[in-house]
Amino acid sequence: MCLFQVEVFSSVKSALVTDRATTFADCVRWARLLFQDNYHNSIKQLLFNFPADSTTSSGQLFWSGPKRCPTPLIFDTANETHVDFVVAAANLRAYMFGLKENRNQEEILDMLKSVQVPVFTPKAGVKIAVTEAEAESADGENCE
Repeated sequence: MCLFQVEVFSSVKSALVTDRATTFADCVRWARLLFQDNYHNSIKQLLFNFPADSTTSSGQLFWSGPKRCPTPLIFDTANETHVDFVVAAANLRAYMFGLKENRNQEEILDMLKSVQVPVFTPKAGVKIAVTEAEAESADGENCE
């Protein structure tokens, strides 16, 4: 079985069994952690692997030309876009589990206060493909 297939099955089990939402607050927690994973942790991991001052094998800066060095987002309840993301994602998850939707931002902001966000710790040994050829090669290695 491919590593990719194992990851997909694991994600499905997590979504439907392990991390199943039973309340709207569960959906808000999930949405907040999704924001953290997508817009903070993934970028911090990328910068751990390729710091702002890293260079390529030819000595050129890695973050140059079309590749701009990203900045991780810090979730801010005063930022309307951040809150809109949580509201939308939480409501999609609630719908998925047949829970009552909630678009009341005050209630959702109150729910966000109780969400514990783990501190990011970079993972050593995470390989990130730099070129399309490396990505295709990695996909082939995982599904033999």
